[in-house]
Amino acid sequence: MRDAFAVMFFLSVGMLFDPRQLLASPWITIVTLAIVMIGKPLAALAIVMLLGYSSRIALGVAIALAQIGEFSFLLAALGRQLGVLPEEAMNAVVATAIVSIMMSPVLYRTVGPLEALLERRPRVWRWLNPEAAAEVSFDETRRPSHRAIVVGYGPIGQAVARLLRERGIEPTIVEMNLDTYRGLRREGHRAVYGDANQREVLEQAGITAATSLILSASGSAGAVEAIRMAREINPGIQVIARADYLGQTESLRKAGADQVFSGEGEVALAITDSILRQLGTTPGQLDEERLRIRRELFHSERETDERLDG
Repeated sequence: MRDAFAVMFFLSVGMLFDPRQLLASPWITIVTLAIVMIGKPLAALAIVMLLGYSSRIALGVAIALAQIGEFSFLLAALGRQLGVLPEEAMNAVVATAIVSIMMSPVLYRTVGPLEALLERRPRVWRWLNPEAAAEVSFDETRRPSHRAIVVGYGPIGQAVARLLRERGIEPTIVEMNLDTYRGLRREGHRAVYGDANQREVLEQAGITAATSLILSASGSAGAVEAIRMAREINPGIQVIARADYLGQTESLRKAGADQVFSGEGEVALAITDSILRQLGTTPGQLDEERLRIRRELFHSERETDERLDG
């Protein structure tokens, strides 16, 4: 049904478009396009940056809003009924909708390259990302082995951070949620605001002196880049990564993760464990069955263990 309505929408838009009016008054369409695809994104970029979000989020919001859709036609129709929108302006709205919707996927792919371009200009990047550029203090009396970085402060990240603190290891949290980041800073915890696949963010979190990097947030695409960059900065760091699906584990290991835990695989293990306990399996048999299932689910687990043992 969604695809059917999308086809109907684009057909109706195409039928509304009049090329003769475009040729007769092209400047109205050009100005409308400039407002929608330049003016509106710049305004959105400024608003999101003023709210304190990172440049990556601001760029994503700005480019996502560089188009107009169905609601614009409702407003345009109302404007025509009230006599405030001439006929040629309606055609400009239709032409702008066609062009902006077609260009939106192409433009959205530029978010990553634009952010990379900003990273190559540290002064500009720090000016646009003041929260990420905030200094994080380290207790120099602590040994480097007592330094860890936890990416993401969701339920998993909170549990890991609590476990580390209970054992005398104060982690540095890398978090993209601005409210969570500010809450951590208010509570006196070390936290860095930003994306862990950005070199400056990892360096700000102290990746050069840390011995462990725990990627507790979901999303394997960003995790692969974060692992690769962490290995480049600190080759000896231990990397523990989270994968949502079993199919993602191999790419994370190839990127350099020492251990990868898949939510899909751990659920399978937990269900199997529960069934075996109900069937009266002995503790020794449980351990043996867990090991067998883990090796079946995580095909490269044996290779990873051998590499760690070596």
